[in-house]
Amino acid sequence: MPFISRFCSAAWLRALFLLVSCALPLLASAAPEPGAFLWDPRIVRGELANGFPYYIVPVKDGSAQVSMQLVVRVGSLDERDDQSGVAHMVEHMVFHASQKHPEGLRDYMTNLGWQVGRHYNAQTNFERTLYMLAPEKRPERMMAALDVLAEIAGGAQIPDSGLESERKIILEEWRTKLGLTERMERQRRALLRAGSLYPARPTIGSEASIRSQPTSALRRFYADWYRPGNMALLIVGDVDPAEMEQKIRARFSALEPAELPARNRADPVLSTQLRIARVQDAESGTSQVGWVFRFKSDPEQNRAGFRNRLIDRLAERLVRHAVRQQAGALPSAVESLTSSRGELGGNVASLGFAASVALGGHQEGLRQILLAQEQLRREGVDRKALADEMAEIHRLNDKSLDVHARRDISTWQQLLGEALVERRILQDPQQKQAEVKAIMASITPADVETRVREWLASPDQLLFMLAPGLSPLRLPTQAEVEALRARIASEPLPVPQAAPAKVVARAPEPGPVGRLMAEEVDEKNQVIRWKLSNGDEFIWHRTQDPQLRFAARSAAGYRQPGAPAWQWQIAAQLAREADPATQPPGSLSRWASEQKLNLNQDQKDDSLSYSGQSTAAQLEDLLRLYAARQTASRIDPQALGGSLRQLARQIARQPASVSAALAREMAVLRFAAAELDASPTAEALMALEGEAGQARIEDLARQLSAAPVRYFLAGEIEPEVLRGLLGRHLAGIPRDPAAVAAEPLLQRAGRHESRLAIGIEPQASVRAIGSQSMNWSPERAVGVAILSRVAYRMLRSELREAQNGIYRLNFTMTLDPASGRLGSELYFTTDPARIDELWGRAHKLLATLPTRLDDALLEAEIRNMKAAEGRRREDAASRFARLQLSYARWGDARYLADSQHLLDGMNARTLRALAAELALTRDMASVILLPAAEGKGAGQ
Repeated sequence: MPFISRFCSAAWLRALFLLVSCALPLLASAAPEPGAFLWDPRIVRGELANGFPYYIVPVKDGSAQVSMQLVVRVGSLDERDDQSGVAHMVEHMVFHASQKHPEGLRDYMTNLGWQVGRHYNAQTNFERTLYMLAPEKRPERMMAALDVLAEIAGGAQIPDSGLESERKIILEEWRTKLGLTERMERQRRALLRAGSLYPARPTIGSEASIRSQPTSALRRFYADWYRPGNMALLIVGDVDPAEMEQKIRARFSALEPAELPARNRADPVLSTQLRIARVQDAESGTSQVGWVFRFKSDPEQNRAGFRNRLIDRLAERLVRHAVRQQAGALPSAVESLTSSRGELGGNVASLGFAASVALGGHQEGLRQILLAQEQLRREGVDRKALADEMAEIHRLNDKSLDVHARRDISTWQQLLGEALVERRILQDPQQKQAEVKAIMASITPADVETRVREWLASPDQLLFMLAPGLSPLRLPTQAEVEALRARIASEPLPVPQAAPAKVVARAPEPGPVGRLMAEEVDEKNQVIRWKLSNGDEFIWHRTQDPQLRFAARSAAGYRQPGAPAWQWQIAAQLAREADPATQPPGSLSRWASEQKLNLNQDQKDDSLSYSGQSTAAQLEDLLRLYAARQTASRIDPQALGGSLRQLARQIARQPASVSAALAREMAVLRFAAAELDASPTAEALMALEGEAGQARIEDLARQLSAAPVRYFLAGEIEPEVLRGLLGRHLAGIPRDPAAVAAEPLLQRAGRHESRLAIGIEPQASVRAIGSQSMNWSPERAVGVAILSRVAYRMLRSELREAQNGIYRLNFTMTLDPASGRLGSELYFTTDPARIDELWGRAHKLLATLPTRLDDALLEAEIRNMKAAEGRRREDAASRFARLQLSYARWGDARYLADSQHLLDGMNARTLRALAAELALTRDMASVILLPAAEGKGAGQ
């Protein structure tokens, strides 16, 4: 079962730095001094004689379910050195045999019709274990849920017989956590939380600990920590509190209290020095410099602590404001500068700065970070910005009662769960509102400036750098850093540059005017088709929907002759933000933003499409925006530089990247070598710099816009109004009927397989992609979708439920109308020792799928599809997609009517007939990834 971390361990400086940023909510006050604060009166609280606390919040929000949670205040931080992973293993094992349910709680809940993820789930993190039930709002089901939670709290048996099978499941869950995100997080955690047990206590444990922990260790952990005073029950929903309290006493009073073991220290031990480190991984494309100050924070659960947290909030926002001001005048090697404050424990917090830099720009990024810190030390905070932030707090506080009144079940459950783990109260909203007003009146600018300078004076400091992949990265010495800091401190601060002129929004100027050449009307399907004078085609499906849906599609994909695919992709991306030569850079984008217009772009190997939505009144502006993008002749050189730098980082990552090697190998197996699809070299990127490169991309963008286009529109608008818009904005766009259409890549025939022993992690994976010719029709496409779901369920049953061999599995089949080919893709990860066995089972199942189909399973999926189809018939987006599909396939709107009877003749027999055409393993490319031999990996 999944586990999460209260401290948002993967959320530092949201973009690349990802500094932990989970400070206490601004308006959720701390636990009181005796008699100072009051609990929210909507919360019914109680405590049994054995010390077991419960909290009930009656909420009537129309939900069909009630939320029940058992919070156990124990996680991996409380494990001893020899108990790695035990907290999470206990979470799994309590669903096996219990005192009242020797058959197992999981079996009991399955017999009730409950599904994991929908009706029950569990999570373990560093600080707590959480059991979540959402029974139907019926008395007998809610009582069954209380019985389950009571058994988890005190009746679990943790049998020897269940542990070995559960180990396999946990091992596969552990494997799903492996990868770039987890590897980078381990490095960041080791740096940010150095001096604490967090780096040494991964919640899921290690492969060795999962394989070796005995049942006795789990039973001891359960007996030590699953005690009434260390748990709490949360119930939120449409319930009678008095009745629920009686049921709670009946089910939880028998829990036996006991003294808890001593808890491990959670907070990092702060140092008095600057640490310098690198964070790198073969798969990472990040190029960055980060600087972190760590310091003591005030966790006091009283009015003084609440005041300190308000000052912290203001100080953080003012630091961020100062950094944003500096970010407006960064050197070209520094792409962004950000800051954030976060919590690293109950008593330790951090302030971080991060600079995203170009390759080789780390020294300049470090300089900009130190310059931002020096500016804060000398100049303090911006008083106007402080006044704005204080006004924002007052604004939020004035709205707090309304926000409180609108809380739903999930919000109450989240807030209450966090408060219990952090041992604070949810305060009476009226009292809290008054407290905020009183405290804010006492905070002065000097309070905020003092706090910022305290943070910047902390001796516990960390400098870390990241470079893409395993590309060379020289870290500065401490002496070099101190010398640079001293030099910046001795120099005058840079003269503030005038803020760049605000980009003024400018609507696009009228383009060439065209006319409508021909009109065809399909009365049956309420569709009108126009031929435009430039050769384009416009199809309008007249519906009563006031929300208009617009799409434009051409054959201007990225696989065209004349340029490599990556250049066509850059040209399409930059053309989407281009400006006409007569307008200042950015003016068209600003106008579109102010008009709330959005045109989504999607370029594939053989197509380029745009889509957007608007009201009838907005449609002219949407078409003007599209036309302006099609005729714009100037690419922003700064945007081109940013794209080239991004590609340069990807190239620097590729030599050591396992994922890049896998992608190359799969492309070779499926398509053989294709020069058009090769990645750019550093020299090729340099050739696009400057005016010559800009001219090259602008020329490619013009070629893309020259391809003839077919437009689609669905919704209600006056026909004469629409005719006028088409002539004014679309019919005059220059097109070239002879424009070369992009060619799709078609997978070659035959079986092709590779085994690559280059993996970083101790796991193996299979990715298998199949392709076969198959005639398309709407009915056959739906049949393939049903068979895809059936095959997935059969694979899951075979590999996971019967063999306990996998946790992560994906399988899909799709029938493409454009190519007339059926594509399939299978992916799973497993133990390297089992890869051949499980791949053999999966391959055999796919090869023999037509003979292994079960009528009951087929009929069940047909019912599911019919239910989904009923919803799609009423869905405007689905109808619009079918309109486009119909014209792509037949050149008319027949699918709109035919789809009403899509499933009329669908049954197990017709699905079996369709399945007989499947040859999923005949033309298939598969890559098996194995761990690298010791010392030969491409890892960090």
